Amino acid sequence: MRELPKDIIIEMKIRFESDFNSANKILSEYLNKYDYLNSDRIIRCVIFLADNGIESFKSFLESAKGDPRDIMYWDEYENRESLNNTKRVRNFNKSFEENKI
Repeated sequence: MRELPKDIIIEMKIRFESDFNSANKILSEYLNKYDYLNSDRIIRCVIFLADNGIESFKSFLESAKGDPRDIMYWDEYENRESLNNTKRVRNFNKSFEENKI
């Protein structure tokens, strides 16, 4: 696995605390098995959505495995119920720090 950007490592340590090593191992397994998930944007979206829990993290990785666009849509947009009023509120092509609201 390639080296992850510093902001991703820092955010994983904040969100997963004592479970950081488990989260990192799970992420490595997914990235090694599913090369198309190896995108900083997808990884940031999964981490952001994970609600500080390993089970949630695995669940969103599974969703990303099915279709990474779902994860990006769920994370980066609001008002998703209304197709005419959908608004992008985050851009995880940029770092976590650049996305602080």
